[in-house]
Amino acid sequence: MLILVPSPLSQIGPCLPVLQQDLPLVQSCRTWVVENAKPARAALGLINMPVPIRELELHEMAQVQAPEMFALLGRAAAGEPIALMSDAGCPGVADPGAQWVRKAHELGCPVHPLVGPSSLLLALMASGMNGQQFKFNGYPPVDAAARDAWIRNSEKESRQQNCTQLAIETPFRNDRLLDALCKVLHPSTLLCLAWDLTGPGQTIKSQTVAQWRKKPEAPGKQPCLFLWLAAD
Repeated sequence: MLILVPSPLSQIGPCLPVLQQDLPLVQSCRTWVVENAKPARAALGLINMPVPIRELELHEMAQVQAPEMFALLGRAAAGEPIALMSDAGCPGVADPGAQWVRKAHELGCPVHPLVGPSSLLLALMASGMNGQQFKFNGYPPVDAAARDAWIRNSEKESRQQNCTQLAIETPFRNDRLLDALCKVLHPSTLLCLAWDLTGPGQTIKSQTVAQWRKKPEAPGKQPCLFLWLAAD
């Protein structure tokens, strides 16, 4: 089968990303498809693999060509447990991996997702915003004018559909996005920032844009989730 393994969200104080009950299954995997080898090795160190990490077969997704992908998934379909893991959180959700899962289904290979931390769901749970209807937008446009127009349109959609909007940004542009959200969004719109989720510096702050404008608390250069919900 193809096993979808979550990885730690926090790089400051990473903790075991999988349930104890799933450890034997994860530890049985000798072949791993990963986003990047370095964070994968760090995550595997937390999983306490029964063999040295250097003896595992690691394949970085971006380096795997189609024939090798089909060969690896063919091995999984034939009964070998092969693990898929992204750098942080759950593979295939705001992270690469969906292409592998889709191909696995095409080949009739069983897919087994494991419970683990998802930054999107943790932030949404803790935001106090609408968890019944929400939209993950990925990254905003880099161009300032396009980004501001994108924010306005997302707020309009949020108001019309009572939909929570979620986005992420490249960490060195966090402050710029926060400034833009505070400038463009209506003062009554709820805005939540969440960073270092599951880590020792976990911060989740949800309040109106008017309150953010008085005392903005910035995440600095670390991964952060931005959520907003327009008032009725």
